[in-house]
Amino acid sequence: MSARRSASYFTVLALVLFTVLTSVYGLWRGTDGAGWKETIRSDARGYYGYLQAIFIRGDLGSEPFDGTYIKYSGGATLNKYYCGTSLLMAPWFGIGHAFALADPQSPKNGLSEYEQKAIGVGAWVYLLLGLLALRALFRSLGIRDGVIAWTLAALVLGTPLLQYAAMQPGWSHVYSFAAIAAFLLAVHRVSTGAKAGWTIAAGALLGLVVLIRPVNAMVLLAVPLVAVEGLGALVRRLMGQRATIPAALACIAVFAIQPLLWFAQTGSFYAYGYQGEGFHWTRPEVVKVLIGFRRGLFLWTPFMLLPALSAVLLWRMDRARSATALLYWAASTYIISSWWIWYYGGGFASRVYIDHYPVLVLPMVLVLQRWQGMAWVATRIFMALCIALNLAQLWQYHNGFLHHESMDRAKYMYTFLRFDEAHRDKLGGNYQTAPYNPNGMEVVLEETCGMDQPCRFWSGGYRIPWEGAYSPATVCLYDADHEFGIVFGASTEALPMGRTLYLEVGLQRMEAAPGGSLRGLGVVEVHDARDSIVFYETFRMNPVPGKADVWEQLEYRIPVPPLDRGDCLNFYLWNQDGRSEFMVDDLFMRVHAVRPY
Repeated sequence: MSARRSASYFTVLALVLFTVLTSVYGLWRGTDGAGWKETIRSDARGYYGYLQAIFIRGDLGSEPFDGTYIKYSGGATLNKYYCGTSLLMAPWFGIGHAFALADPQSPKNGLSEYEQKAIGVGAWVYLLLGLLALRALFRSLGIRDGVIAWTLAALVLGTPLLQYAAMQPGWSHVYSFAAIAAFLLAVHRVSTGAKAGWTIAAGALLGLVVLIRPVNAMVLLAVPLVAVEGLGALVRRLMGQRATIPAALACIAVFAIQPLLWFAQTGSFYAYGYQGEGFHWTRPEVVKVLIGFRRGLFLWTPFMLLPALSAVLLWRMDRARSATALLYWAASTYIISSWWIWYYGGGFASRVYIDHYPVLVLPMVLVLQRWQGMAWVATRIFMALCIALNLAQLWQYHNGFLHHESMDRAKYMYTFLRFDEAHRDKLGGNYQTAPYNPNGMEVVLEETCGMDQPCRFWSGGYRIPWEGAYSPATVCLYDADHEFGIVFGASTEALPMGRTLYLEVGLQRMEAAPGGSLRGLGVVEVHDARDSIVFYETFRMNPVPGKADVWEQLEYRIPVPPLDRGDCLNFYLWNQDGRSEFMVDDLFMRVHAVRPY
């Protein structure tokens, strides 16, 4: 094979090496040499929790409660996540734990440097396997090497795949990416009459895809894209193969791991761990998911415009494949945008589409295979620009220029391609989506406090008359002598119990000088009947830096877990270090409660 023909192979190796270096110098080193401790956090704690519970603590089904991933189910505890990611982590966890056991100085709880770094190494391997599977699939489809090399480079460097392979290797996305890519390759091999082993492999891989993330069973919709002679011919081939039944059994056997784990935890072969979460099938946020400033796919990952356009352009070449690709785009986008938290919490860009990249880029490589001359030159320029933008914004994300969750138009414009210290670590605010509410929500409390008259739920604060007040004459002052100000407080005498709440907070704020409220915090807390804090959340009060001597309206949207009898809900602003100086006026609070479902 000539050097020219092997360009895609060396591209794969270079991409994995780049990912390794990003992990080592980004995640592992961090700012203090111990950034590897951030490997197992957030969602990763849930996937990894299976391994700790089974192999270290031996308490599967009786784990300590953790509202983020451990739920109560009857008299037992239940890990809400499916175990496919844990299964793929397991060999790397085993290697890391063996090193930890051999080191007398290392902790033995599964969270040592050895285990967490080993999980990162595993993510590199799965990225490598996924890229090699895609390369093999593209080559089998007759795609020229240059198209393959550029496509794979753009997939890693021009999308958040790099983030979730290098910096967040404990999340499920790189594992799904590899499993789906391998499944597509196996199906393609089956369609070309390959040995029976490929059929069994396809069945096992389908079971793994579903075990990692059940909704990704939609990958079956993509089968016509890789079947050489079409879906009908593939079905006939499978019907005539002895390996079809073993393949089905392999699929069932792999997925059966999950019911067995449910049984071990709860005594039942089925358990639903996502209590309080679900899909809003009649309220999909399609526009926000595709082009929104918060996580919009095409805004944050413009490279994906090319696969989307190619699904349409493919119609003139292959209507069956084009229709399949368009159906897959529609189905995946509808499912993604129907999840109650459509932006999927904190993170960089639209991470859930990573799982589907192997399917979504297939029409693109088929179209690009026919592009020559200026069209191909323009495509590569576009890919290069997308890579540059993605790497720039990824750097911003890890260096304090982008908000981890509540990005919006104002924040995006404020930080777009800004790399100077004046724009670092300036964003705040809190604008979370409403909690899961299949039957909607109802307003249970609402009050505006203009500061000039007593209010029922707003109280306290250092209030002064001021001729520049927003309305009509009194403001609440925060300065070096006034750490706290006006406070909203409501107990279960005014708020319902046992129903998730959603706060809409609004206020007018004026800074005494530019940046005068930069360090100010918003605080939401719940005290129980014994005055112990049972819920506490802080955030920077300013979405973007304010302007001196100008009243600006700030708004927050904050979900709060259900209250128990005697609980009290509070919201207030906190001049934490006494270095802020600002005034607030016309505070507003509306509390929604989720209707029972």
